[in-house]
Amino acid sequence: MAVAGFDKGIKTVEALQKALGIYDYQEFHKTIKALVAQGKLKPTKDGKDTNGKQPPLAKKYRVIEEHCEDLGEDLIREIEMNFPLIYNRSYYKSHLEQYLEDREWVLKLCAYHSRADCPLSEEMSINERFYDMFRLEKLGTDFRILSILRKLGIDYSDLNCYKTPEPFIYYSITELIANKILIIENKDTWYTMRKLMKEGQGPFDTIIYGEGKKILSSIEEIEVHQKEYFRDAKSEYFYFGDLDDEGLKIFLLLKEKMKPLVISLWEDGYNTMLEAASIPECWRKYKDQKSLSRQQIESALHFLPDEKLDNVMHYFSENLYLPQEIVNHRILRKMWG
Repeated sequence: MAVAGFDKGIKTVEALQKALGIYDYQEFHKTIKALVAQGKLKPTKDGKDTNGKQPPLAKKYRVIEEHCEDLGEDLIREIEMNFPLIYNRSYYKSHLEQYLEDREWVLKLCAYHSRADCPLSEEMSINERFYDMFRLEKLGTDFRILSILRKLGIDYSDLNCYKTPEPFIYYSITELIANKILIIENKDTWYTMRKLMKEGQGPFDTIIYGEGKKILSSIEEIEVHQKEYFRDAKSEYFYFGDLDDEGLKIFLLLKEKMKPLVISLWEDGYNTMLEAASIPECWRKYKDQKSLSRQQIESALHFLPDEKLDNVMHYFSENLYLPQEIVNHRILRKMWG
């Protein structure tokens, strides 16, 4: 990897992170250390002035310029060998500096197209697809990623993903009675479940779009809603959101607010999330996860065995969370089918 787009000179560590497009700090730290080891970067003041993060990096680095013409033959060979046939090769072959800037993301796209389990054979929502490809669920509208797709001559249809317009607050497969009702925190998961329910799949009669914390106010509509089954004590309520203290806090507040109606976490959904998170990189960086006590978290996740619960608590202590988008269209179809 080269630090493309820079002339020789001193650059701040923030400028380098922006240029490399690496949003995860741990990954960025490894990349900078590798570039220093390769002689492409050199910390100023021998690295004594640090950025204050853990693990630390120098505040500034001197860029050792690497000319693309010295790498040109190898880069063109890499493009020819790695790019799937549907990718346009011409732009990056004639703009090698730009390829070096975009290379990390482009190679991840190439690797995803080549995966043995053929994930592109089944459609997903945009955020589900981008999480599955990059472990970042909000890149579907990121300017840089969209620019890379244009340069490669591919679009969302080539990635077999669909857009998710703003949904209505709920969807029901019945007009008379609902026995099982699921409240879903995020839009993409709501939209995916609705698609599958229309195909006759899934255990739920009705799904409600929680829209994060907004559900805590919108749930009051149950008291005056024309569908009486929303107020029927026989109806079973479940909640499904991100696996973080914010999502669990919403559930615990909702549990109090909905009394005398009873709501539980959707256990199958959370167990499936943890099964899908087979590598640590599935867990994403988050703000401080300290809004709930260990006792509150254990109470909410009481259905998890001790080993899984300990793992969750470890990730929370590292300020990591698991987006519910990990349970994507493909996984849900298999789970419900």
